[in-house]
Amino acid sequence: MVDAGREGSVHVEFSSGLSREHRELAAGAALPELLEGALRDLGRVPAGVNCRLTTPSELRGLNRRFAGIDSSTDVLAFPAAEASPGADFRLPPGEDRFLGDVVISVATASHQAAAAQTGLGDELRLLAVHGLLHLLGQDHADRGDAAEMTATTRRLLSRAAARRRMPPPPVPELQPPGE
Repeated sequence: MVDAGREGSVHVEFSSGLSREHRELAAGAALPELLEGALRDLGRVPAGVNCRLTTPSELRGLNRRFAGIDSSTDVLAFPAAEASPGADFRLPPGEDRFLGDVVISVATASHQAAAAQTGLGDELRLLAVHGLLHLLGQDHADRGDAAEMTATTRRLLSRAAARRRMPPPPVPELQPPGE
């Protein structure tokens, strides 16, 4: 990722493996404005977030390398302040407002959007907020956490839609892993 140290900025990067159509549709999702607005709505100081839009194969490789799961997924989040147990990792001075990286599979998002009968832009926005909430420490490991994360996602996407003068997108109920 790039621009990790730019305080208060959201940077979106497109994988070279994305089709032109997916790049254009993803650009229309206005993810920087969405994530910056979500941080304000959450009462957070401006923070840096990198969002990479990529292919299922790249997500599978990242999932295998960092989670030990050899399958693709729709979104992964890599919090900047999270370190392996026993590691001496510290963010460099001046970069303490960098939250981390969100990586989204555009093709997977496209399939999910079709199944939900919604647009790719709505699905990318849903996944971007989901990833942001993971960067901020939220999870859906149990039913209570899943319900809270779903409610927060709905609130953030509704506010973002209101700012764009659009109807809010549907947000499915999150389920804990394995359910």
